[in-house]
Amino acid sequence: MSARTRSVVLVGALTGERKATHTGGHRVIQPDKLLPLADVLLIVADDEPGVMLFRYTTYGESAGDTWHATVDEARAHAEYEYGNALILPWMDVPEDVADPHMFAAKYALDRLNDRGRW
Repeated sequence: MSARTRSVVLVGALTGERKATHTGGHRVIQPDKLLPLADVLLIVADDEPGVMLFRYTTYGESAGDTWHATVDEARAHAEYEYGNALILPWMDVPEDVADPHMFAAKYALDRLNDRGRW
């Protein structure tokens, strides 16, 4: 039985200080080197150990990714990083979607363009 999970959640406006996780705990010295702010988060868990939490803009630009031991840990990290900016509940990526990364960016673009109508 596969433990596959693919789910997305939108990111709204951040309030307060931006929280970022950096490889090896290194701090970013130059603010212009920060990745773009995420519009959507994607969790991917498959038969491999661990779970990836990807961050994307509506244009499909990478806004970073982090590895987590479980889906619950990935969601907890997303909550820590984005808090109340996470809008709408997590939604499963449909099974027939071949590329969840492209799906996430298009989902964000479509939904955020319709903001206020959902």
